Amino acid sequence: MAGLTEKKLRTESAATKQQQKPAGSRLFDPYRAIGYITSNIPHSIQYRGQSAFITTGIGRSFHVYDADKITLLFVGPHFAADITSVISIGDETFASSGGQVTVCRRGKKVCDLEAVNRGEISNLMQFGDHIMAISEDNTVVIWNKDTRELFTEIEFQSESFQVTSIVHPSTYVNKVVIGSAQGTMQVWNIQTRRCLYEFKSFGSGISCMAQTPVIDVLALGLLDGRVLLHNVKQDRAVMQLSQEGRVTAVSFRTDDVPMMATANAEGDVALWDLNNKRLLHVLQGAHDSSIPSIDFLTGQPMLVTSSADNSIKHWLFDGQDGVPRLLRHRSGHFSAPQLIRYHDEQGFNILSAGRDRALRLFSVIRDSQSVEMSQGSLAHEARTRNIKISQLRLPQVTQFASNPAMTRDWDDVITCHQGSKDAHTWSTERKALGKYTVQSPDSSMIKSVAISACGNFGFLGLASGSIVMINMQSGLTRRTFAGHSKPVTGIQTDACNRQVYSTSLDGTLRIWEFSTGQQQHCVDLQSPPSRLVLHRESGLLACVCDDACVRVVDSESQRVVRKFAGHRNRITDLTFSNDGRWIVTASLDSTIRTWDLPTGHMIDWFCVESVPVSLTFSPTGDFLATAHMDSVGIYLWANRTQFTEVTLRQINPNTIEDDEATSGANFVAMPTSAGFANDEDVEQSGDAAAADESAEAGVYVHPEQLTDNMVTLSSLPKSKWQTLLSLATIKKRNAPERAPKAPELAPFFLPTVEGLAPRFDLEAKTDDGAEQKPVDRTKISTVSAQSGLARALYRAQETMAFNAVFEYLKKLNPSAIDLEIRTLPLNDNLKAVKAFIRASTAQLQSKRDFELVQAYLQVFLSVFADIIKENSAEIEPLLKTLRKECKSQWNTVDGLIRYSACMVEFMRTSK
Repeated sequence: MAGLTEKKLRTESAATKQQQKPAGSRLFDPYRAIGYITSNIPHSIQYRGQSAFITTGIGRSFHVYDADKITLLFVGPHFAADITSVISIGDETFASSGGQVTVCRRGKKVCDLEAVNRGEISNLMQFGDHIMAISEDNTVVIWNKDTRELFTEIEFQSESFQVTSIVHPSTYVNKVVIGSAQGTMQVWNIQTRRCLYEFKSFGSGISCMAQTPVIDVLALGLLDGRVLLHNVKQDRAVMQLSQEGRVTAVSFRTDDVPMMATANAEGDVALWDLNNKRLLHVLQGAHDSSIPSIDFLTGQPMLVTSSADNSIKHWLFDGQDGVPRLLRHRSGHFSAPQLIRYHDEQGFNILSAGRDRALRLFSVIRDSQSVEMSQGSLAHEARTRNIKISQLRLPQVTQFASNPAMTRDWDDVITCHQGSKDAHTWSTERKALGKYTVQSPDSSMIKSVAISACGNFGFLGLASGSIVMINMQSGLTRRTFAGHSKPVTGIQTDACNRQVYSTSLDGTLRIWEFSTGQQQHCVDLQSPPSRLVLHRESGLLACVCDDACVRVVDSESQRVVRKFAGHRNRITDLTFSNDGRWIVTASLDSTIRTWDLPTGHMIDWFCVESVPVSLTFSPTGDFLATAHMDSVGIYLWANRTQFTEVTLRQINPNTIEDDEATSGANFVAMPTSAGFANDEDVEQSGDAAAADESAEAGVYVHPEQLTDNMVTLSSLPKSKWQTLLSLATIKKRNAPERAPKAPELAPFFLPTVEGLAPRFDLEAKTDDGAEQKPVDRTKISTVSAQSGLARALYRAQETMAFNAVFEYLKKLNPSAIDLEIRTLPLNDNLKAVKAFIRASTAQLQSKRDFELVQAYLQVFLSVFADIIKENSAEIEPLLKTLRKECKSQWNTVDGLIRYSACMVEFMRTSK
């Protein structure tokens, strides 16, 4: 009783600690982030033979792509702060983050360059065996690339020379040109740390610099839009061009075509004919945001551009007019997604609508299959009308519905848009805008949409309170449901097309007959609902109401059967689990909570660093996908119940508020492109969850032994001891019948017999065919080292704690156990043999691992029977104690077996 009381106290203490310090989510582990391509830092292009590779920053990590097809090759580690610059050299990638430069190899951290403590570091550049960068305190820092040590530092005065860019002129030894925000340049020798020459101001700040194909000539991009080609050796201007907007990047073709490309902060790319000193073409709206870097691939008519709009594009110059065409691209949302939903039944694709006015289809299996749903030939129309592509996009999607049942036959997605009276259909088969644009019949805004379970009908919820049913194949109106007095916020249909469910800001949930459009029931929700979700298999409707509550309505009884309250701010979205047992909700309070429908309790909650705006559960139940307010990616969370046992316990929402007020939020790190933030997070998350499950109040912790009087078997599989008893038979059965014999080989040249007719001497024997005696290679020198079992026995005999001996044997396989017992040493007056007998006796007295002790003893006695018989005078007292204990334990076990057999027989015959 004392032992059980101590265990109970330890359990309660651990549970109290866990309540004081939240341990994260029990149900969901961070898995992976998708949809990240690039950010607002310049990319780096590296050449390895004929292949080129592109390295881009994506916030706190980086991606390495194959430049040929933009295939993702490696994902970098997760850093503590956002990456400010990245460059790839050989097998290594250098990334600056949080004032530190880290060296990575194949996506893994290797080491850090020597710290300089000068604030944020940017503009990493290779200079021979050195790495150069610009620090936040206006210093040029130089490291040795091989030794990772600091080489030198060059400090500048911010008032007179604010460093903005660095370039190494070709063929200039130990010299670099440094540009400033004041519009001046300086030539420095980094070996001697001397300023060799200073140029006069160009009248505007220098934003970027690049080496031209001509020696001594540099290209300077200025803040006022001018592009200067300047001879640094003679300090004279070669050419001056001008574009709209600040110049952000410059690049030159190297395939014998005199062309220069410049980019600006508005996402435009200007192409220049250097022979004629004129503007050739402007790719207006090439990107939707600033372009930090552009590069012509060496020796190829290919331009690579990356932008802060989360995209990389390849432009191919294969026309006679010098105007490029978009060859391939990889992109994601450049503004945060607002609504996400799984599209197919296998959980392979996620539909996402973002604030960038784009509808995208993301693949969770292969990133290269993620695409943006086309809205038509916007690029051609934008060029014709001389406007940006973003101005031609459809308004932002506020709601969408999809159903893959009729994907191959007609459109399978329908959307409504912000401030629009039109709804549009889309085809995921063609990845494009569909055939029909359906207008509101009463000229009111369309607020919600839905698609029937069969995929044949679409539904439009209007601001006037009416619901319009259309045919997805023809786009024609079929029926109208009238009854709501305020805008319709949600529409759902059952699995058999018998009923239609709708919610409205009038605070009601209405049930309609599908075939006639007549209202059947009306449920008062006591608060205006903003979203409606149906689990078709169970017939449960979940309504998100404005009072931060989720009300669950049973479609059969038309009653509110559950009410979940606990969020401290407006609920942004909710989803059912695939089996309909859970409801997962997201809120503006930055928490994601899971509610158990059968019990009506909250069973899990955790807090994230960014407000979740939408979430969706995988149809297979393996992942929860979330979208967040200030993140352009989609985050996948693994469902822990799919691969481990999880204890579900009621969580009191009031306790959550106390925890947040006293010990901080139950924070969980967001997933990254490579999975967890790092291995330590994985281990800590798993340990914390395991500790939380085992030490929670009210959860029974199984003791190792219920009482000291009960004989306990081990928890090891039967094969651990059954195979040990039959090991000799198994080895004999598996032994080959006879050793394989190599076939006899004839000599390359057969001998001949003398005579007129050529004949072979088949009876001759060659040296190769002679029989050779096999070499005995099995002789092993005698080893005097003790086995692991012998060492464990000697240590245990000193303290008389023999439990460690059996813990050691439990970790071995049957063959290893047999070998350990057979190799016990016989020296030192049979010390190891006596210790093994004492260990077996002690384990039997503890009434644990009964069957294992019997199996080990059988092997031990069969091996050392003759030795024990010869030394019976010394070992007999130990054997008597062992025999007495074995008989006592077996009588207990045998009595229980006989009693159980009699009870089973009695129950069988009594029927």
